[in-house]
Amino acid sequence: MAKETKIKEKDGKYELGGSKDTDLEGINGSIYDVFSTDKNLAEAQSKYPDYDWFTCFTIKDKNGNQVGTMPEYTIKFDKPASGNLYYYYNGTAHQISFSDSGKKGNKKRVKANLTIGDPPVGTG
Repeated sequence: MAKETKIKEKDGKYELGGSKDTDLEGINGSIYDVFSTDKNLAEAQSKYPDYDWFTCFTIKDKNGNQVGTMPEYTIKFDKPASGNLYYYYNGTAHQISFSDSGKKGNKKRVKANLTIGDPPVGTG
């Protein structure tokens, strides 16, 4: 069984933390709950061992049902050394683009938009 920890919304974002200080923004907290999880993480790491899978989360509706696709939201994190970003869904890594998002403290940040409610995310 996957380990899940509910993340509380703070100032319009969900702070997942981790090695790239990951945040989610633009998720309607009156409709959805966000959890950090290890679900699918081991599978992503096994199938794509050269990628740095730095966060894994799941989004559920208020009834506790996992969400597949949903309205677009933003993921922000510390800028990776690699220029490639992936999310893992249905057994496959899918490349997505990202853009600069200013700084948080002294670290450069980037952002990407997603519509998937249950992806490990990594760079490679």
